Amino acid sequence: MNEVSFSRKVKEVHFGAWVFDPKTQTLSDGEVERELEPLLFKLLSYFIINNDQVITRQNLVDDVWCQNYVDDNAINRAISELRKILKSDKQRSIVLKTHYRKGYSFVFEPIIIYHDQLSSETHQTSPETPFTHHQADTLIKNTGKPKRSKSIIIGTFFAGALALVSIGSQFKSLENSEPDIVESTIEESVLSWIEGRYTLLNLSPDKRQLLFAFVPSDGQNYTLVVKDLNTGYEKRLGEEQVNYFPVGWSVDSSTVYYRIVKDDTCQVWRLNADFNSSSEYLFPCEPAGLSGIGVDNDHFIYSKRGYRNKDELAALTSRNLVSGEEYQITSPNLNSNGDSLLAYIPEKETIIFERLQFDTSELYMTDLDGGNQVKLYEAKNRIWALNYDRENNMLVWLDTAESKVYGYSLDENKLTNITKLVGNINYASYQSIGLSEFLAVSYPFLQDIYSYDLESGQLTEKVKSPYEDVFALDVQDHIILLRRVGKKLAIKKVDSSGQVSALGLPDGQYSAISYNKEQNHLLVQLQNKIDVYDYETLSLVASIEVDGIIISSEFLLNNRIGYVVLDEQKVRSRAYIYSLDDSKETKLPMVNLRWVGQLNEYQYVTLSSDDKLLLYDAKQGEVSITVDLPKALYKHSEAIGDGLYYHSDGKTIYRVDFYAEEPMKEIYSVDASKFVIQNLRISSSSGQLLLDILEVKQNQLLKVKVQG
Repeated sequence: MNEVSFSRKVKEVHFGAWVFDPKTQTLSDGEVERELEPLLFKLLSYFIINNDQVITRQNLVDDVWCQNYVDDNAINRAISELRKILKSDKQRSIVLKTHYRKGYSFVFEPIIIYHDQLSSETHQTSPETPFTHHQADTLIKNTGKPKRSKSIIIGTFFAGALALVSIGSQFKSLENSEPDIVESTIEESVLSWIEGRYTLLNLSPDKRQLLFAFVPSDGQNYTLVVKDLNTGYEKRLGEEQVNYFPVGWSVDSSTVYYRIVKDDTCQVWRLNADFNSSSEYLFPCEPAGLSGIGVDNDHFIYSKRGYRNKDELAALTSRNLVSGEEYQITSPNLNSNGDSLLAYIPEKETIIFERLQFDTSELYMTDLDGGNQVKLYEAKNRIWALNYDRENNMLVWLDTAESKVYGYSLDENKLTNITKLVGNINYASYQSIGLSEFLAVSYPFLQDIYSYDLESGQLTEKVKSPYEDVFALDVQDHIILLRRVGKKLAIKKVDSSGQVSALGLPDGQYSAISYNKEQNHLLVQLQNKIDVYDYETLSLVASIEVDGIIISSEFLLNNRIGYVVLDEQKVRSRAYIYSLDDSKETKLPMVNLRWVGQLNEYQYVTLSSDDKLLLYDAKQGEVSITVDLPKALYKHSEAIGDGLYYHSDGKTIYRVDFYAEEPMKEIYSVDASKFVIQNLRISSSSGQLLLDILEVKQNQLLKVKVQG
C-alpha cells in the first residue's frame, strides 16, 4: 500500500498516545492536535506502512522524496521535525529509532483501522455510532504494544526523566494552588529625563545594561539605546528615516541584536554592546515585532512570525548564522496566537516561552531542539516579558493588567510569590531585576474612537477620554461603547454633548458588542456566551451558551447571528448561524475560521485562521472566491454592512470588491509610528466607519522598587 491508497483506505492509525487521521493529516493525543505539513505527512505514512523494517536513507530518497539525490541535511531536518511533532506531554518516549549507519525504524506496532473495518466493528451497536476513544483505548491496550523489550522501555523511561531533570527539575502535574497575595507599596525613580517615547525594554542577562528604543519628542524615528544601569551612561545608534528596535542579547551580555525598519524593509543586525565595533548584518525579517537571543556566536533563537502562512502566528525558530539554515523549535496550533520567546537559561540549555491562546497565556519551557516541552503555568493575562532570577532559580514577571509581580520557582515547580502593587499604577514595557525591583515605562498609549467619512475621506475624533474605550456603536442619537473599569469592561452611553452615563447592564468580562438597527437589539459577547437584549428595555431576548471560546460574533440578515467558536481543546474553530426567530443553529461547512459576516442574502464573508478572506456561497454550498490578505501590522479587523466589506491590517483600511481584478483597494492609512487601528465597524446610522485607534504619547523610563 502506498501513501495515496493509505489516505483513501485508512480511517485512523493508533500508536503510542497518538491517533493519526490520514484524511485531515492531523495527529491528536486527546489534548493537543497537530497538522502535518505535506513532507512530514508523507514521511509518517511511509514509516507506518513499513513499520516492520529498518528504513534506509536511500529508501527515503527513492520512495519519499522520489528523487535521484537528496542532501543529507535535508533528510536530517525532516526527521528532526517529525520527531518533534511526535513528542507531547502524553507521548514522551521516542517513536522513531535511529539504527547506527543503517537507518530508522518505527518503534510501535501501529493499529490501522480501515473504513470498511470501522463499519463492521461498529455495526453491532449502531451503524451510525462512530468509533469511540474508549474502543480505541481498548484496542491499544490489547494489541498496541511497542516492538521493544521491557528493558528498553524502562531505559527509555529513565532517559526521559533525566532529560526533564536537565532542564530544571522533575516536573509533575501543574499545581492548582497559588500562594497568598501580599500587598506592597512602590517607590518610583526616573531613569531618564529626556522627553519622548520609550519602549521595548530588554535587560541584559547579567542585569547590568538595559537595551531599549527611544524617539525624542521632536523626532520622527526610533533610535537604539544601551544604558549602563550602574553609571547611567547611554550609547545610541540611529539615523534619519530609519527606525531601530531591540531584538535581544547574547547570553554573555556582550552583544546586542537589533532590527532596522525602513518603509516595508526589515533587517536583523548585531553589534558589540560597547559600540566599539562595526555592525554586522544577519538576515531579513518582517517589520512586525521580533524577540531573540544569541545562544552563541553562530546560533540565534527567535520568535518568527508567519508560521503556517499566518502572519499573526509565531513559532520559535533556531537559525544558524553562518549557513543561514533554520529549523522550527515549537509548533503552535493554527488557532492559537503563537509562541513568544521570553528567556533562555544557558546553564540548563532551557528556553522559556509564552504560548498565547484566545483566553489564556500559557508559560512553557523546552530544550533547544523543542523536545520535552513542559507547561509550567497558565495565566489569565499576557506574560509580555519575563526574567530569570539565577540566585533563586526563579522566573519573575509583572502582570501589567492587575499590577501583580509573580515568582515561579523552578526548584518547587510552582508559583511561590504574588505581590500586589498598591497605588495608581499603569506600566507598559517592563523588565524584572528581581521580585522587589524592576524597570518599566509608563503607559504610553491613548485609546480613542474616530469616525471616517467614506465620501470626503475625513477622519474625525468622535470620543476622546483618558479611559480605554473600544467597540463604539452609533445607536439612535447617541453612542455606546466598552470602557475598561478595573478588571472589567463597562457598557457606557455617550450623548451628543459628550455626557457619559451607564447603559444599565452590569460590568463584566465582555469581549465585544454589536447593534442591530432593524430589530433594536444589542449583542453582548462574553468568553463562552452571547446575550442578546432588547435595547429599549434591556430585557434578555436570547442567550447562546457554547462549549469552548467564542472568537467573534456578528449580527447577520434576517434576525440571525453568526459566531465562531474555538473548541475546548483550542485546536479547531467552527462557524455557526443562530436564528433568533426559531432558536435553531446551523453549522457552516468550514473549519478554522476567525470571523463570519453576511454580505447579501446568499453570500457570507469569512476570515480564515490562515489569514484569507473566503466568500462562501450558500446556494452553491461552496467557497466561490478566496482573497489573500496583506500582512497585519497589528491585527486583522473587519467591518461589514449594507452589502459592503472593509478590512484593516492595523495601518491601512481597504475596501474589498471580491469581483474586481484587484479586490483590495486602499482607502486610508495612518502613520504607523504613532497610530494603530485596533477595530473597525460600520455605523448603522451614518454609514461611516468607526475606528478604535491607539495613539502613542510621551512617557517615562522608570526604576520601581517594591517596598518590603
